[in-house]
Amino acid sequence: MRNRFLPTLATCIFLFFGTSCRQDEPVPPASPSSPAPAMLRVAYVVDGQPLAFDTLMYTNEGGTVYSVTHLEHYLSELVLIGSGGTPNDTLHGPWYVNAANAVDLDLGTLRAGQYSGATMLLGLPPALNVTGALPNTLANINMAWPDPMGGGYHFIKFEGHFMAAEVPTGFAMHVGKNEFLPVCTMLGSFTTTGNGGTLKLTFNLNEVFRTPHIYDLNSGNYSMGSMALMGQLRDNCANAFTLEYLP
Repeated sequence: MRNRFLPTLATCIFLFFGTSCRQDEPVPPASPSSPAPAMLRVAYVVDGQPLAFDTLMYTNEGGTVYSVTHLEHYLSELVLIGSGGTPNDTLHGPWYVNAANAVDLDLGTLRAGQYSGATMLLGLPPALNVTGALPNTLANINMAWPDPMGGGYHFIKFEGHFMAAEVPTGFAMHVGKNEFLPVCTMLGSFTTTGNGGTLKLTFNLNEVFRTPHIYDLNSGNYSMGSMALMGQLRDNCANAFTLEYLP
């Protein structure tokens, strides 16, 4: 009589050797992982104090007590200035930021290198400062500069209240138009790793009132339409940012 255990035995032998052969096969090497993206972060301070909204607690260079109720702006053309053989690296943007709900922004892969500082536009380059040049989002629509005044977009809206003769009074420091585009310079060496990390911009709002012009809210609480006031704000905003790299 045929042994009914033979097929089972043959199957076990096949499974044993077949499995052993498969285990001995070389495992293909894992593909290298892509570098992590770098992030852009904007922090807001008033001479070292973190920004708090809707509180009359800050004093500017002219001695005026003020609060901040609203702050939004664009950033663009962030140029990392290379040193030690590293070439400049330009991150074009643009990036829209609302200080009330600022989040980290994805910059993509950032080249590893040594840098001596950076420059940046607080606003948009002329090619984008044209009505309709940006996507039709609610934020961009709200940042539109009136067509009768030249069109394009606001670079920054900085609004709040200040004490004028012991009475809270509103201010709106709005800047637009290409001739008033702030070009910010941020000195200080840093080294990027090429794998992730965060470029942290710190915006000191008191600098908007300080250097090189002492900006007086009592005589200039609404800047839009004033060439003189927007010129002062352009110059002061150029000194308002610092930059550091967080690995």
